[in-house]
Amino acid sequence: MKNRHNLIAALLMGCGMGVLAANAAAQSVDCGPRGPMGNWEKYHEQRSERMQQHQKRLHDALKLTPDQEGAWKKFAESVQPPARPERGEPGDWAKLTAPERAEKMLELSKQRQERMAEHVAALKTFYGVLTPEQKKTFDEFHVGPRGGRRGPGQPGGGQPAMPAPAAPAKG
Repeated sequence: MKNRHNLIAALLMGCGMGVLAANAAAQSVDCGPRGPMGNWEKYHEQRSERMQQHQKRLHDALKLTPDQEGAWKKFAESVQPPARPERGEPGDWAKLTAPERAEKMLELSKQRQERMAEHVAALKTFYGVLTPEQKKTFDEFHVGPRGGRRGPGQPGGGQPAMPAPAAPAKG
């Protein structure tokens, strides 16, 4: 009987500590750029810095000739994120009817597509002036899944291949 009481007391204490730990962890979690603790300006600043570092590594790896620098400059400019558009107050969107909001979202989507088309044109122009070796280097920098989980030594991404599961031991 005494062992059962000790077990119950230990379980209750463990659950209580678990609740406290979960609460503490939840308070310290950064929910990302859109979460309550997020900071858009800091996020965009860090993202811009990472992009600049990536472009510098790519530029250095390509070993561009002076004739290729003009196309590089246009390509690099096309990669820069645009200034964040003024979207107005959230209440302004609430005042719009559903079709008006849909039209506004369609217009924003068209603007993004136009920027992407300009980027693709600059990319094609730049890619066209590269030597076959430079094209291979460029392609290696831009291969693999996106998502920020890039391993060391992998310029453009691509996670390291997962090792095959070990075969079950026979015996």
